[in-house]
Amino acid sequence: MDEAFYWLWFLGLEKITAKQKKIMLERFVSPQNIFSISRESLEKTNIFKKENLDYLERSKSLEKARHSMNYMEEQGIRMITREDPLFPEMLKSIYMPPAGLFVKGDVTLLNSSIKIGIVGSRNPTVLGKRYAKAFAQSLAAVGITIVSGLAAGIDGQSHWGSIDELGRTIGVLGTGIDICYPFSNQKLFDRMSKEALIITEFNLGEKPLPYHFPQRNRIISGLSQGVLVIEARKKSGSLITVNHALEQGKNVYVIPGDISASQWAGGNQLLKEGAKLVTDPRDILEDYVIVNNHSELKNAKKTMASKEKIMINIAEQTLYNLIRKGYTTIDELVIYSELPVNTINGLLTMMEIEEVIDIKYGNIVLL
Repeated sequence: MDEAFYWLWFLGLEKITAKQKKIMLERFVSPQNIFSISRESLEKTNIFKKENLDYLERSKSLEKARHSMNYMEEQGIRMITREDPLFPEMLKSIYMPPAGLFVKGDVTLLNSSIKIGIVGSRNPTVLGKRYAKAFAQSLAAVGITIVSGLAAGIDGQSHWGSIDELGRTIGVLGTGIDICYPFSNQKLFDRMSKEALIITEFNLGEKPLPYHFPQRNRIISGLSQGVLVIEARKKSGSLITVNHALEQGKNVYVIPGDISASQWAGGNQLLKEGAKLVTDPRDILEDYVIVNNHSELKNAKKTMASKEKIMINIAEQTLYNLIRKGYTTIDELVIYSELPVNTINGLLTMMEIEEVIDIKYGNIVLL
């Protein structure tokens, strides 16, 4: 019998915790051994209560695993266990590492050299959305992979920003890989499964249960060298991710916000406790690459396959994105950017000096 079936069976034991699975693998080495072991032997380990043992006894069938394998092959879904060379080394060292992952998309992103997690509110302000998309786009533009939870709000905006750049983004789900949650992210979910990567430790068909999301947050931070917080309340899932990051010895970055607004209170508190304040993507980049000035960033970008220009300033990034979409007059930029005309004129002048754009007869052209 193919060992993969036993792994699928093992990962699909929904009523056995990650901690119990970890202990079982340490004691019995493989899922096939666990499948074969008697109830009496398991009982002697003192790992399980009676209801766990009853559940394991009822679950000893590979039929569901066979159906799952057929479905995964049809849908282009892979299973990566801790024994697989593709399983990220960074995840092996976290507290309670997942026994395995279900993945769909560009699996090489799991081991990309620099990954930054971005977390924040599910109901962000317009400004929070703008920061998330712009920072993600700027970081992705220099080859950094963005990791987030594919939730509504900041997560989704971060994924959109990075996939619209070089597609370097990983969505960590709190459901089975065959379930999109929330449904409003279906378009993003489908695109990421083809052009980027979605992953989960939860078995096929597992629903978005409340406890799944705090559990998946340790994977977001575990995969990342650092975590950026954008607009988070004092009691939020984002801060759970930050706690995991701190336990894992990762860098924590925060974009500061309105001190009178509860939406920004969690992030502002983290700044008081020592998180790094960032107002520009270069504040993050300097911890991973040597960046002395804007020209070095531009030179680094030219080595990328896309040959596109980097816009680090958030307002410049907004204008750059609009111009790339075909809005090439000042009037159009005023309408769609919601920036004052004098601000736009100043930014366009700087972009022209930096040889990002050229203005010909009132029309703006990307160089």
